[in-house]
Amino acid sequence: MTEVIIGVDMGGTNVKTAVVTKDKRILSKDSRPTRAENGPQAVMDVMKQGVDAVLAETGIDKSNVLAAGIGAPGPLDWKRGLIYELPNLPGWVNVPIADEMAKRLGVPCFVDNDANVACYGEYWLGAGQGTDSICTLTLGTGVGGGVVVFGQLLRGIDGTAAEIGHLKVMRGGRVCGCGATGCLESYASVTGMVRTAVEGIEAGRETILKEMCGNDLSAIGGKMISNAIVQGDDFAKWVMEETGTWLGIGISSLINLLNPERVVLCGGMIAAGDILFDPIRRTARELSFDVPAARAEIVPAGLGADSGVIGAAGCGLARFEETS
Repeated sequence: MTEVIIGVDMGGTNVKTAVVTKDKRILSKDSRPTRAENGPQAVMDVMKQGVDAVLAETGIDKSNVLAAGIGAPGPLDWKRGLIYELPNLPGWVNVPIADEMAKRLGVPCFVDNDANVACYGEYWLGAGQGTDSICTLTLGTGVGGGVVVFGQLLRGIDGTAAEIGHLKVMRGGRVCGCGATGCLESYASVTGMVRTAVEGIEAGRETILKEMCGNDLSAIGGKMISNAIVQGDDFAKWVMEETGTWLGIGISSLINLLNPERVVLCGGMIAAGDILFDPIRRTARELSFDVPAARAEIVPAGLGADSGVIGAAGCGLARFEETS
């Protein structure tokens, strides 16, 4: 029987699960509500239910499961499999999730930061295949990040490496959710893009966004900006391009620091296509050294919303092989 790895992506809204073979074939996937409001034990029960479901669908016996990899929000201790605290999920304080899930599943379990596993997913089975080193940026409410160097995740001594969203791009700039100022995240996330739009409208820029939001600027979101671009709104297009320019500034630092072969962008924002990618690539090239800039391809994610769950399986396999 085929040996497989389980991937589990523990999100605040949904738990995703996948069965993946050692030769990278995805056999089955599952997604179900996290039930985060019920606390850690209930969430881990949901995770087990997802695993049971994908194994039942494939007919694979637990004895053929090498390990399970879990992607979880941080901060966490990836070596011990311990989640320190999850500010947005109740009850998650010093939870030994790897040990708890190993008891439930009866297989070795490993945990990594969710942004790191998404990066590894793109490296292992997505847009980073065939490379030795990549960086990923996940563009959503914030900017997540991950780095693979010569096939290894860059985790840092405390497991806090690759917080790309908190690269500083502006002295004394916008206040970020982390409490610092001038972070890339405060300009290049969906939240930052919306803030750019609101600031422009408050400064008197003309745009159909005012009509679309009913003059309630708090109602503006990323989807509304995208819809305005489709309708030919020049200001909305400028907002997206400005966001791309900020991303290019941040990526130029990654290129100079890490010399990656590819920079992979994930998240719903990448659906904007060239309107976003053109200023990213142009700015990154202009601000980077010529040799690493020529090498670094800046590309959209290859796994879409499955980067995390596939990457969790890949990380689980890599760590199982390291400890075997």
